[in-house]
Amino acid sequence: MFYKKFYNYIIITFFTIFIFPTIINASNCGEIIKPLSYFDKVSTYSLLICAGLFVIGILVDKKIGKIITLSFAILPFALWGYVQFMIDFTELKKNVFAYNALAEGTLANIAEAQDRYKSEQGVFLKDLQELYSHVAGSQGINPCVKILKINAGFSQWIAEAKHVSSPDTIKWDSSMGSSLKKG
Repeated sequence: MFYKKFYNYIIITFFTIFIFPTIINASNCGEIIKPLSYFDKVSTYSLLICAGLFVIGILVDKKIGKIITLSFAILPFALWGYVQFMIDFTELKKNVFAYNALAEGTLANIAEAQDRYKSEQGVFLKDLQELYSHVAGSQGINPCVKILKINAGFSQWIAEAKHVSSPDTIKWDSSMGSSLKKG
């Protein structure tokens, strides 16, 4: 009897996780955005391949070779058209800006914690684990933002952060004005 209930529990749990995978990862960080230069390269190369296949199709003497080559020229042209007309670059730029703002907000929270720690201890904090406890007083660190690097000296600190869905890295330098001001 116990084994049957346990077996049913395992099956139900497996199917629940399989059907609803977002239950495990509750924090949704958004869709990962490729850099805009990626789309520019795809557009350029597909147009060059299309033009090359078109020229080759014109130069081929056999009718079947001409048909095959010109037919293959349609695929890169369709890819170029998809990048040019179907991808909403305005929406991508808005999303990247929003993700970068979240990363900047996290760095602002770190700046506040660094100032608090400097006023208490006299130096800036390098250890990220210890910094997390000091950031807890402010809004904290967004779980979707990864702190890539933090370097602290006696008089200044520099940090780099990146939202996991954004292609950009945000840098914060305390030597550019006050430590609460982005550098």
